[in-house]
Amino acid sequence: MAEHLELLAEMSAVARMGTQERLKHAQKRRTQQLKKWAQFEKEVQGKKARTEKKRRGSCKERHVAFPENIRLLEAACRNDVEEVRRFLQAGLSPSLCNEDGLTALHQCCIDDFVDIVELLLEAGADVNACDSEHWTPLHAAATCGHLHLVELLIKRGANLLAVNSDGNMPYDLCEDEATLDHIETAMADQGITQETIEEARSAVERAMVDDIHRLVKEGVDLNTPLDHRATLLHIASANGYLEAAELLLEHKASMSAKDSDGWQPLHAAACWGQIHLVELLVAHGADLNGKSELDETPLDVCVDEEVRARLLELKHRHDAILKSHDKHKSLLQRRTSSAGSRGKVVRRVSLTERTNRLRKEHEKEAIVWQQAEQRESEAEMEDEDRQTDSELQLRVAPRPRPFSHLYSKRLDRSVSSQLATQDDPSVRLSKEKARHTLADLKRQRAAAKLQRHHAEDFPASAGELPPPGPGPHSVCFTVASGDPPLLKLTAPAEEMPAAGRRPMQAGLLRGLARAVLRCGRRGAAGAGGPCRRLSPAALSLCRAPQQRQQQADRRGMAENGLARRGRALTLASMNPSVKRVEYAVRGPIVARAVQLEKELRQGVKKPFTEVIRANIGDAQAMGQRSITFFRQVTALCMYPALLNDPKFPEDAKRKAQRLLAACGGQSAGAYTASPGIELIRQDVASFIERRDGGIPSRPENIFLSTGASDAIVTILKLLVSGEGPTRTGVLIPIPQYPLYSAALAELNAVQIDYYLDEQQCWALDVAELRRALREARQHCCPRALCIINPGNPTGRCQVQSRQCIEDVIRFAWEENLFPLADEVYQENVYAKGSQFHSFKKVLFEMGPKYSETVELASFHSISKGFVGECGFRGGYMEVINLDAEVQQQLSKLVSVRLCPPVAGQILLDVVVNRPQPGDPSYQQFNQEKQAVLSDLATKAQLTEQTFNQAPGIHCNPVQGAMYAFPQIHLPPRAVQEAQAQGQAPDMFFCLKLLEETGICVVPGSGFGQKEGTFHFRMTILPPLEKLQLMLRKLSQFHARFLQEYS
Repeated sequence: MAEHLELLAEMSAVARMGTQERLKHAQKRRTQQLKKWAQFEKEVQGKKARTEKKRRGSCKERHVAFPENIRLLEAACRNDVEEVRRFLQAGLSPSLCNEDGLTALHQCCIDDFVDIVELLLEAGADVNACDSEHWTPLHAAATCGHLHLVELLIKRGANLLAVNSDGNMPYDLCEDEATLDHIETAMADQGITQETIEEARSAVERAMVDDIHRLVKEGVDLNTPLDHRATLLHIASANGYLEAAELLLEHKASMSAKDSDGWQPLHAAACWGQIHLVELLVAHGADLNGKSELDETPLDVCVDEEVRARLLELKHRHDAILKSHDKHKSLLQRRTSSAGSRGKVVRRVSLTERTNRLRKEHEKEAIVWQQAEQRESEAEMEDEDRQTDSELQLRVAPRPRPFSHLYSKRLDRSVSSQLATQDDPSVRLSKEKARHTLADLKRQRAAAKLQRHHAEDFPASAGELPPPGPGPHSVCFTVASGDPPLLKLTAPAEEMPAAGRRPMQAGLLRGLARAVLRCGRRGAAGAGGPCRRLSPAALSLCRAPQQRQQQADRRGMAENGLARRGRALTLASMNPSVKRVEYAVRGPIVARAVQLEKELRQGVKKPFTEVIRANIGDAQAMGQRSITFFRQVTALCMYPALLNDPKFPEDAKRKAQRLLAACGGQSAGAYTASPGIELIRQDVASFIERRDGGIPSRPENIFLSTGASDAIVTILKLLVSGEGPTRTGVLIPIPQYPLYSAALAELNAVQIDYYLDEQQCWALDVAELRRALREARQHCCPRALCIINPGNPTGRCQVQSRQCIEDVIRFAWEENLFPLADEVYQENVYAKGSQFHSFKKVLFEMGPKYSETVELASFHSISKGFVGECGFRGGYMEVINLDAEVQQQLSKLVSVRLCPPVAGQILLDVVVNRPQPGDPSYQQFNQEKQAVLSDLATKAQLTEQTFNQAPGIHCNPVQGAMYAFPQIHLPPRAVQEAQAQGQAPDMFFCLKLLEETGICVVPGSGFGQKEGTFHFRMTILPPLEKLQLMLRKLSQFHARFLQEYS
């Protein structure tokens, strides 16, 4: 008893301590308790030993036998890996817990004991075990910022949407940026959306509302007391379940019902800071002066300053109206009294006069209130005039309206991290390893949040609170004739949209009665009971965290001049999938290159005279000349009057006339069929048959597109489906072309990386495909396999041999995958002995077992090869073995975009139906084609040789496509400098290269690379003289870079 009184005496001093001081104090008290316990146990054992010795005449050794759960938890607390292993091998359950539901996994996630966590998980510990307050191990690891444990728990299936009794999910509690980013990425990978989060938060209240409807239907009394004599209205009030409370009040639930401590529902709402429920209950006539068994009013048990100020305001106004009403009744009694003279005539007052009199009295009362508020406002304005602008913004930030709710805006980022100042150490939890309990961790977090809450959200005193302005949900006061005054809402709660109501927090009906109403009542409950788990500071934070988020949001709106109406579309409210899209080829380095070009044109001195754009495969932008015949036919189709010009060859005119005849109205300005002009689709099918040695190609399987990118995204849209573990996964090669990662992020699909072997000249290994597939099936449903052949960005014919292609097709057949063959560089093959093999040709030559069952989509484009007509945006997709119904859906999908660009379709037709020997234009066409391909082959060889002669650079042979992807050595100092600036090391290198030489390349991190390696991608398209200069400057820069950071 003395110890308990000592603890009560310390509470006020502990409440003023900082987080670190509280932790040290808790450790000190725990040490004292253990010491006293050990001494007591020693004395008890000694006494028993003496008794036994006296009784039996011998001294036998006795052992203290602890329960299994205590032994396991104690060994885990000591980080004794071997003892935990022995316990588990002896058959102890890894999910054993103490009386508070705390498991060894919870404790090790707090203390960052990775080895024991892995041991427990391997033994089958419940990764989603909940303690008595519904904290899971992931809640504990996220709160402490243990990134590696969070990653491990998520891989083992930890529930990212687990809601504790305070209504918080793991990411709500996470304040470490890296850990929070990982959790949000995992949520995105599992297809968790804002709607999913809201459903998870509201699941318990929905269940409670359903139970209430069922009880009403069955005729059960809603005032039936549950555990601790609490009613359903007590539970709804304590947890902030607005919809449930409204439903209960609608069905006449009693607001005067008392639990075992004499608390009414208003006491519960006030104690746990549920301001919306406080206003709702008061508006329905709850007694603001009701007292508990300890003579406590709702105001006495309220520890939340904002709710307390609101209660004081409501009580003040309520008392004023009661006083006014009593005065009015006494006046009427004096006027109607006949005690003075029985014969005196009393003039009766008409209803109209009485109404007018009441109106006048209420107007006078309103004037008094208005004058008082005006005086307070004027005094506040005088103070504000002396403040700086920044101080003024803080004072006038609007407080949130009752009955409104905003969910957090960074995929529900923790409100505490938004309210906390980054440099204040007092608001951060200790990251040190400390053997404290989960209850201690919760108390520390509650105290830290309370300190931030007081520092930012509330004025110094209640008197400084600005009076609430009128709003659609303000509380007004009316006097009913002959009845006591009531508090009513100007707009009933039933008119509120569902999205504006508070979400639920946790617990079932009876469980809530035990978990919510047993805590925080009386200090005399005893140190050993559940009351010691929630301090007054923690109780003040039981209101939903979204309310503090709303205050922060409205403060930001006031600063931006949007306090009355926010923007409909903000970075926080936009599609989160779009924010995850990244496209390195046109990323920040390219933006800086554009800025440098402007500065050069303005005469700004730089160490270079031009910016060399080696970041993108835009052939004609790099100086490659267009093929004459292609442009002639396109010009004739765009301007048919040129058909009479003798300067154009006859075969070009015949081709243009044939294409125009296939266009609507014989004009290239008309819409075409959505899959493309039928004639051009036939020509594409004929081109594929010639390329593949006569293997048939059907025009109905050909879909023309706006470049190959459009076709790839279209087929991905068909493939992507499912949520959570059933979400579609797509295997893509690393390094990869960023189109794939960007499209998958936008479609909310899962990117499955398989790594090409750089040591084997970027070779594809089927064993690596199996490794990636096996790991991916733990969290998604793999459905497609992407192969880029020849390779981008590696410049490698990744599937160079027929045997390798066969292996990939067999793998796709065995694993039921849909291959996507990106073959846009099929004309760009330079290495001797290398030959392009199309996937379709190999598939059909493997026999009916594969050719009739394996689904395949292949892509080609006019942007690459020797053509290089990127701006015309022409391409096609051929689908093989597609289900007939699915193909109908594909046709519907492409019809939404109306049709591909007609100019791109025309140019595509000329590319696939090019001049043949004997045609007037063949000789010139063939010369131009061979010149382009020969030039590219020369530049590919030059690039490889130059890089491999430079120290610290290694480049595999550029066998195909139009890019090199060299590996660069970066000194540790350079890596550290990049990390200090918040950049990837290869991004740091490429930015310095651009600033010093004007060469714009793309860092390898934008394409993906193995950890610990650094690359950049550059195109070999610049003219030979410029390419030689660029390679020389790049090699010299890298030598200087190595010297500077060595």
